[in-house]
Amino acid sequence: MGLIGKPPKGIAERRQSERRRVVWGSWIAHLDGTNAVKCQTKDISVAGARVHLSEQRAVPSSVYFFNLRDRLVYEAVVAWRNLPEIGLQFGKVYRFVEAPTSEIAHVIKNITL
Repeated sequence: MGLIGKPPKGIAERRQSERRRVVWGSWIAHLDGTNAVKCQTKDISVAGARVHLSEQRAVPSSVYFFNLRDRLVYEAVVAWRNLPEIGLQFGKVYRFVEAPTSEIAHVIKNITL
């Protein structure tokens, strides 16, 4: 098995930033704050994450990703799907205390109780 962040010889690495393998609790939700789904973050970088969904549900192409460990919420697009896992590409990021909408603040309140 190769080192994390270095692709095997002959295989081009498409990631723009190094990823870290982790096992963290997280959530995703639709952009309107509905349909929150618990998931587990398997690897993460500043640009995106690979998550394992706890439930097989339809996931739209754009979601919010809630990183419970670092108390951050990301606007994200689904880069790939291999259910039950999906790859997310991050956009804007907010601290939990700076939730972008009241609906997202409500989701944060519910998942951190």
